[in-house]
Amino acid sequence: MYNDTIKVANKIISETDLADIFQRMNDEIKENEQICRQEKMQNEKYEWDYQHWTTKDFEGEFKCEFNFYDDTNITVDNYNSFITIFNNRLHEVKDMWIRYSYSYWIQNGRDQKMVSKHINMNIYEYKMDIEVNLSSDDKKMDDIYQLIKDKILHAPERYDRVIKKKSSITNKIGFALGAIPSLVICTLLVFVPTIRQIYGMTYVLFPIAVVLLAFMVGNTIFGGKLDRLYSTLVPEKKYDHYDANAGKSVYKDDIEKYLETSEIIIGKNIDNIKNRKEIVELEQKYSKYIPIELIVLLVMSIIMIVVGKLI
Repeated sequence: MYNDTIKVANKIISETDLADIFQRMNDEIKENEQICRQEKMQNEKYEWDYQHWTTKDFEGEFKCEFNFYDDTNITVDNYNSFITIFNNRLHEVKDMWIRYSYSYWIQNGRDQKMVSKHINMNIYEYKMDIEVNLSSDDKKMDDIYQLIKDKILHAPERYDRVIKKKSSITNKIGFALGAIPSLVICTLLVFVPTIRQIYGMTYVLFPIAVVLLAFMVGNTIFGGKLDRLYSTLVPEKKYDHYDANAGKSVYKDDIEKYLETSEIIIGKNIDNIKNRKEIVELEQKYSKYIPIELIVLLVMSIIMIVVGKLI
């Protein structure tokens, strides 16, 4: 026998990854049951001393306990019931505990040996505890074990660019959205004599005012949507220090804990992959506007200086 504990850290494990693993588990139970039936038919015509079995009296179990956010739980012991809940109520699942096991006999004549092995998966929103107990006498279940390791190894990193560059992404989208209304507002202020004179005297006032106002307007209008998209993606905060001047405690992102845990797409995380994709799409979309907006800002800044000096 050999045991293993698989650590899942800084990974995004999708519902598709989980479904692939569970489907393979169910398929292998069926395949081994079929092998057992075939071997039974083959060995019926032989006496005990001449029988050969690789999967005698096979018993496979796929069992899951679902714990939901409404403080209810359901235990199922067959794959069909399991996959129905998995496909329809995964957004309600707080955690799920999978128990997957085989037991059977290997027999050559009078020599026989019982084999028992299992894989237990305790799946939470931010971690998976995977405990494996396999037999060195036989390779059954080894490919499930390898599939789980491959899924984890090739899963995308949780601490990706969307998280690392959150501030720059948010500011970029905010500026792109707020630049045009800010240009309009600051341009209309030229009709105020005092402002017009200041534009002519202070060359950088107009572009600085537009940029600052753009961030304010963009973040005010669009900040709520980005906060919602990021709400289940970002690290938790931890205490950093006390700011005596401000009179309050200062907190920062707990990156260390974030890297030690993972993002399993169940429960509150059910939309996380979609939200990451939407953030990337928004950044790509609005980034295209920024060069044009900057050119317009430059042109309008020159015009404001000229207007301020001539009128």
